[in-house]
Order: sequence, then structure tokens, then C-alpha cells
Amino acid sequence: MAMANVSINSIRNERDLEIFIREHIQTDDAYRTVCKRVIKSISEFLKHNIQGKYRPEEVLKTGSTAKGTAIKGKSDVDLVFLLSRSRYQSVDHLNNDLKEILAHIKGVIIGKYQNVQVHQRAVSFETVCRESGTGHSHVISVDLLPAVNFGDLVNLRSIHTQMRIASEEVRNMYTPSLTKWQREFVKRDRTEQLKKLIRFVKYWKNESIQNSTSSFAIELLVIRLWSQDGSPVHFKLTNALKKVMETIAVPNHIRVEFVGEFYNREFQKRYSLLKENQRGLLNLSKKDS
Repeated sequence: MAMANVSINSIRNERDLEIFIREHIQTDDAYRTVCKRVIKSISEFLKHNIQGKYRPEEVLKTGSTAKGTAIKGKSDVDLVFLLSRSRYQSVDHLNNDLKEILAHIKGVIIGKYQNVQVHQRAVSFETVCRESGTGHSHVISVDLLPAVNFGDLVNLRSIHTQMRIASEEVRNMYTPSLTKWQREFVKRDRTEQLKKLIRFVKYWKNESIQNSTSSFAIELLVIRLWSQDGSPVHFKLTNALKKVMETIAVPNHIRVEFVGEFYNREFQKRYSLLKENQRGLLNLSKKDS
């Protein structure tokens, strides 16, 4: 059955949900292998073609593909572009030069990739990867985000203190520089069952809602609820999904405590958009009981 013809509304119980995730959401080894190769190719291209003071010291892979929560068909990759520590030692300095940096990156990659665009804090583009053998294609949306290289021994409390006194514009610039810690938080000791739940909620969000909260916010919300339940290795997906939807149903009670979205005034508004589309999924655990 083609994925486009399959509806979430066809899910009636735990077995249906497991099958839907396996067949229509969860990536397989072939997909992961191809995407890994494409991402490596992009990183190498950036390192070898961006020269001078904007040449990256390191290109970090993050986003859903890096965290193991990618969904089949289309996934996001954030490539964080760590600038030279000798040239960019503060987020303020990066912010002052950001327009020039983004324009330089665009000039290097345009013509190489599809749909290249400059945004407020990133350069985005799309690339297509194909699986050998099956020929299945997957669109990967890539954001290139220039960032300050804080190094591995950074004092996060000190950075959070700096963020509190910074302007909103500068504060938002800290997010890509902290992406290494975001990535490790999502990946750390997370069970495969938990990742299935995260993938499904993200798939539902992408299919049902426009301009909703970020995928990272969804990941953190699901991880938080899972942790509150004792971080079980095995659990019924329908019960856990019901808990997620019940939480989204009261968006004003959600406390968000992570860098970036914490300061986004649209955050609870976007969770409200999720609320409007979650009612049908609340009945899953009842049908499965």
C-alpha cells in the first residue's frame, strides 16, 4: 500500500500502531546508509569550498537524522557550522557578521543544491538521496547554521547567564552553538520504543499541522513524559500516545525549559495548534483496552 493512501485514522489498536510505524514512518538501514553518505558529502564540500575566515573548524550533524528520530521520506538535518574559535569568540561577534557569513555560504553552495534560501539565521537547501537497489528517493531538508565553537569544556551555567541578559535577537543565536548538547540529550539512553513514539508524534504533527512547534520541542516533551513514568524500556505505545495527547490538550500548563524555544513567544500558541488536531488520537488506548 502506498504511503500516500494510508491514513492515521485507520489505526485502531496497538498492533495497528506498531505496523503503521514500521511500514510508513520508521527508517531502515538502506535509508540511514544513504543519508549518512549524503551528509558526509555535504560536510566535506563545505570544508573544502569555504575558505578564509569563514572556513568551518567543524561541521556537526544534528536534527532528527543525527538523533535517531528521523521519519521515512523526508527528514530535517541541521548542519551546524562551527566557525574558527580564534576569529569568533562570542555570539555577539557572530551576530554582527551574520549577514555576510550567510551570503558567503549561499554563494558557495548555490548551483550545487536545490532550493537554496537565506533565512534570518541559516542557509537552507534540499538534496535528494536514493537507495541503491530499490531506487527509493528521500528528500533531505538541510539547514546550515553558523555557530560559535564553545569547545567541550564550556560552562553551560555561565552561558545561560549570558543568555538571560542578552537581547532576544542575540539570545536566539546561542541555539546552534549549543546544538551538540541538545543532540546528546535526545540520544542519551533512549530506548527504541521511545524513539518509535517520538517518530509517530512528529509524523502526526507534520501531516496535520502547519506552523506548529519544532520537532525538538516534541522530542523533549515526549522524553519528559517518559522520564516521569520511570523511563521504562517496554511500554504500550497507545497508552504513551494518549498521555502525550492529553498533555498537548492543555498547552498553557506545559513548562518548556530548554534553550531556544523557551524564549519563543509563539511556543504555547503552536502547542495550541497541536491541541486542535489531537482529539482523534486520544481514543486509541480506549479502543485497544
